Amino acid sequence: MPIAVLAAVLAGALIAIQSALIGAFGANLNPFVAAFWVHLAGLVFGTLGVLVAPRLGFEVAAVRQAPWGLLAGVAGMLLVTGIAVAVSGLGLASTLAIVTGVQLVLGFALEASGVVGRAVALDPVRVLGAVIIVVGVYVVASRGPVAG
Repeated sequence: MPIAVLAAVLAGALIAIQSALIGAFGANLNPFVAAFWVHLAGLVFGTLGVLVAPRLGFEVAAVRQAPWGLLAGVAGMLLVTGIAVAVSGLGLASTLAIVTGVQLVLGFALEASGVVGRAVALDPVRVLGAVIIVVGVYVVASRGPVAG
């Protein structure tokens, strides 16, 4: 299995785990405050990682060349806040279904426009796959959280 596929599978698993954790955490705190604490923990973890492996470096020069990259942190705060709110109102599976569907549709738009680098043309097979996923999102999310 190529490392990129393994990384994508791991990222998907971590999104589900993080969403479950932030959903529970956000039920006890204001969701924005919960997102703050989550990101503070990430900052501490990242700082320790860079200190333990100094060859990673902070690469301040690269940040100065592309400071817009820091907007990903803002997006992360808003993402975690949104998930904290959504999980408590929709349930974890419905939230993840909607988030996944939106990610896919927006991912196609960003790729096709070339905003994220090389433009990737849409082809009928990929569009059919996206339609199937979006229909799946509707089926999962339209039921809402199922009481157990």
